[in-house]
Amino acid sequence: MSAAATVETLVGVMDPNHFSFRTTFEKLLAFLDLHIPHGGTVHHLTTRRLKSRPYDVLNAQCPYAAVINRGAHWNQHFNSYLMTVSLETYQLNNMVSFHSIDKNTGYGQMFKLGLKVPPTVAVPQQDYSKLLEGENIKPDLIFDDHEMFDLREIGEHVGFPAFLKPQSGGGWRGVERVENFEEFVEKYNKSGDTPMNLQKAVDYREFVRTMGIGPQMLPMHYNASAKFSHDRYLRGNGRAVEHNFLKPEEHDEASKVCKIINAFYGWHHNTCESLIDKQTGDIHPIDFCNAYPDSSLTSLHFYFPEMVKNMVRWIAFVAVTGRKSGFTFTERWPEFWDVAKRADREGWPYKTRIAELARIADDYFEAPRFRDFCAQHLADLDERAFEFFSSPTFFEIIHDKVYRYFKVPQEREAKHAHYAGIHNFWVHCEKERLSALKTPASRPPVGAAGAGGGPPGQPATPAEVAARRAETKRRVASKKASGRSRATTSVLGRKLARSSPDKKN
Repeated sequence: MSAAATVETLVGVMDPNHFSFRTTFEKLLAFLDLHIPHGGTVHHLTTRRLKSRPYDVLNAQCPYAAVINRGAHWNQHFNSYLMTVSLETYQLNNMVSFHSIDKNTGYGQMFKLGLKVPPTVAVPQQDYSKLLEGENIKPDLIFDDHEMFDLREIGEHVGFPAFLKPQSGGGWRGVERVENFEEFVEKYNKSGDTPMNLQKAVDYREFVRTMGIGPQMLPMHYNASAKFSHDRYLRGNGRAVEHNFLKPEEHDEASKVCKIINAFYGWHHNTCESLIDKQTGDIHPIDFCNAYPDSSLTSLHFYFPEMVKNMVRWIAFVAVTGRKSGFTFTERWPEFWDVAKRADREGWPYKTRIAELARIADDYFEAPRFRDFCAQHLADLDERAFEFFSSPTFFEIIHDKVYRYFKVPQEREAKHAHYAGIHNFWVHCEKERLSALKTPASRPPVGAAGAGGGPPGQPATPAEVAARRAETKRRVASKKASGRSRATTSVLGRKLARSSPDKKN
């Protein structure tokens, strides 16, 4: 029998806003040098950057088996090309859905599915003056069919405190907390020409941001009150990260909520922000139309390697198996709506409803097939990726990202020490995790995620998470007994960075 032919399976990469993500993905994939047999062919995965160039519109060709099209919505030229060749390749972001779904649409549809979205009212834009200022504006093109509405009635319906948010946008721009009716009126009158919504605030115990890549869910703790976006994934109080910050059942539910949303809208790389109610323990999704999520090393820090590994797994799967984009993102909606209607009619418990919706999401993402693919072709990815992430190559990426991102020269050295220190802590934790997995009794099933959202596929079962939580507590107690600290502070970061592979003399 002749040997299977080897073909170059090309992955297109674009991400204008995240140097660290695109560079790390490219270098990790090159380091892994994946040759995956499928369908009588051996696929050698390589990458190529998408660059702006002219193309023959009538005969547009696509050399890519898969495209990481992050940021394409910002560039009309790229957007046009990718839509033209959309039937020939897989694209990470569904451009049709991305442009169609805003926050208010998402809130309404997910609430009807049965997710616990807080009370929310859409409010028309406050200022229409820009529509009347242009020389070419014709009065008959302006919508003048408005009816008067009562802000006090809206406020009483939603309740205070609440958040006034733009209908579209990201990065918490334009979001205002209002404690009472007077503040609501004041902030609304300053909101300008952007449609808004008023959403009831949740008195929460935990703010969770779950990043989904395909069927893989990565719940992360999130600090929305941090002044800078690059500090929002820090745990706070001198700590970069807290392992097992969610109870097993919370981890499972937050993961399912994000997966349901992503499958419903065809978003294969999206984040869902959820609040865990301090009194009831209910999980409320409050921001989830984020199909271009922050994936920067300076933001995700400790979580960054897991995110990149998840992307490698998913892109390898879709590129090798030939999955296409499927821009008709509403094709599975009847199944979701049927479940919601049955649940309402028969009075299903919430967990039953969520489990059934998640089953549809798993089917959409081909989760069982994906797990089998990873078990067969990527079983050693964690160990090999550990070599990469502990190498001078990745520490050089940390250095370059910090010096690109932070513009004040005087702060760069301390910031570099901070991020290098956090990554050294990740190296330490990952080394311990991989070592523990070599013990058969502690090895989780292939394809199960760790308690913090590890690789790949479905989250770990509650029993697995509980066992790892107990083991973590045992290790912490042991370290405290020997006088060792588990805290990861900026001070610790500077100390660890002195010995990092990329430390400059």
